[in-house]
Amino acid sequence: MKSNFVLKIAALAVAGGVSLSATSALASPGDSFNRPALGASWTITAGSLSISNRQLVGTTGSLGLFNGANSNTAASAVVFLGGTDLEYGAVALGNIGAGNNAFVKIQAQNGAGSFDHAAFYTGNNGAGTFFTLASPVPSPAILDAFFCGTTAVMRITSAAGIQTYSHNYGTTFGAGGGLGTFGSVKLDNFVAFNGNARCTTAASADRQSDQDGPEDPIPASEMQGDKDLSLK
Repeated sequence: MKSNFVLKIAALAVAGGVSLSATSALASPGDSFNRPALGASWTITAGSLSISNRQLVGTTGSLGLFNGANSNTAASAVVFLGGTDLEYGAVALGNIGAGNNAFVKIQAQNGAGSFDHAAFYTGNNGAGTFFTLASPVPSPAILDAFFCGTTAVMRITSAAGIQTYSHNYGTTFGAGGGLGTFGSVKLDNFVAFNGNARCTTAASADRQSDQDGPEDPIPASEMQGDKDLSLK
């Protein structure tokens, strides 16, 4: 599976103009969804998740935890829009089975075929901070989420560049990683990481490399708020 995983990452990098690290894929637990059925690697806590055309898909409001990420505090996935309907892809971090987790998502709700909003929520698309992105993000986009102390950082990488945001939850959620879906979104190349490594390398000399956290993410509270249509 790892060889296929790296090949899929390389293909996305070429097709989308996005830089990704194959080294992290080899060194970290993850799932490239290159099989017919989801199987026992995932525990579904809400809705229904499955594999279609080697990508993860789900019913609206679905959430699942990757069983191999029970010691990880950061995660990443590639998010593809499946149409112009209301869609989001989310990375969840923490005790997902108990609902004690951060829920970091990017969302398309303007019907323009690009991601235009994001949120730092809890649980399964629960309460939190919802905001308009600084600029629309084309699909596919890589969604990274990790914690520095009690502050969660979201990094969105696409052919249009990189946007980074942060939100202080005022608490930590522990280890664990998973994914959430809404609408016809598709997710791929899930990877779990050590979040502390990203925080400590952000201020180092190589902080511009693919594995580094952003030096100055924009606080989500400084972005324009909006109504989250997924909560209607």
